[in-house]
Amino acid sequence: MEATRVKPDRRRRSTRPLLVIAAVAIAIAGLTGLPAGAHSFTKNDGNDSPGKLDLRSVSVGHTKTAVVHTFRTYEPWTAKSLGADSYFLVQIDKDNLPNDATRYERCAFIYFDARLRGLLSNCRAQFIRFLPVVKLSGTAAKVTVPKTQTGNAYWWAGVSIWDGPAPCGNGCVDFSPNLFPDLLHDLTPPVVTMPTTEPLRVWEASTSAHFVFPFSVSDQHSGIQSWTVQRHPVGAGTWTNVVSGGGPSGNKEPPIDDGVEGSRMQYRVVTVDRQGNRKIGPNRLVYIPVDDANLVPESFSPPPTEQPDVDAFGGTYSQMTAGDVFSHTSSGADCEFDLIGPGSGTWSVDVSINGTSDGTITPPGGGQRQVLYQGATCGAVYTFTVNSGNGFAVDAVLG
Repeated sequence: MEATRVKPDRRRRSTRPLLVIAAVAIAIAGLTGLPAGAHSFTKNDGNDSPGKLDLRSVSVGHTKTAVVHTFRTYEPWTAKSLGADSYFLVQIDKDNLPNDATRYERCAFIYFDARLRGLLSNCRAQFIRFLPVVKLSGTAAKVTVPKTQTGNAYWWAGVSIWDGPAPCGNGCVDFSPNLFPDLLHDLTPPVVTMPTTEPLRVWEASTSAHFVFPFSVSDQHSGIQSWTVQRHPVGAGTWTNVVSGGGPSGNKEPPIDDGVEGSRMQYRVVTVDRQGNRKIGPNRLVYIPVDDANLVPESFSPPPTEQPDVDAFGGTYSQMTAGDVFSHTSSGADCEFDLIGPGSGTWSVDVSINGTSDGTITPPGGGQRQVLYQGATCGAVYTFTVNSGNGFAVDAVLG
């Protein structure tokens, strides 16, 4: 496969330089290489051109509002030595078409006209604006282009043209990279999507403190490099890493194997694309209850009958009968209290908060691990008294 690069025609010095830029095609065989793999990136180039502007490397970085392209040569040069017909050029493809050499939409030049200058054109006849240029050393210079002119993702190549004595009487041209594709500069962060930001109540899908945390990651341009699930306690604490992985884009369901009974955590996902752009996803609460077997014995009066059940949280539930009482003092920064147990039976249970009646609950229906009662009073003492029926049991408590 043969690829073609665009070489701008040699500039003629005038008071309005580069308003007319023609295209002369030169053929370069082969199609190799990969997009740049970093947010700020340097592409080294071989000592392969006889001109004084033989490129050693081209680089790209960025500021908050602009991208910065830097050229480095093997030999030193002065601004004045560029004359009227030697210059540096960044060819920019804003349409993200890395193999389309005829569709560069922006050309950023470093040239000499009384002093070292920079300008931006549409790579044809339209002058757009002048650009800041800095000569960094005897062999290096940089040009700054506003992001408004490049967009947040573009393909680019660096070019130098030296017009001088033989063999460069007609201009010696050096490209970096020498072959397609051009180099990708991606400033667009990846995307993190949650199926919902509603709290994840672990007991609804798991019978233990272990669970999976579902989300998806995607990146339009450079692709996903890595993702990391982080957490911190509700109300305080710092973010800590839980589990990490890599690309490609798509749905992820990493297992969380170090969950702790009784914890309330904020979880989030941080993802990084292959060019270093970072995205922090939304927070999602994760509630893990305390199994009935791990509640303090004084919670029950009299002690309940422990019943094994593979569908119960922790593999057991505490069976109660008429006249039995269960009490629990809530804790936690968000004050949520959930009593979890089997939803079947014929029971009736009176509820009080700090000694004041809060009504009566009855079976909601359904199988194991139903929310039988939910409260939101911080530091409250919840008391449940079985007044009739059978089948009431405590499986787990949140709060």
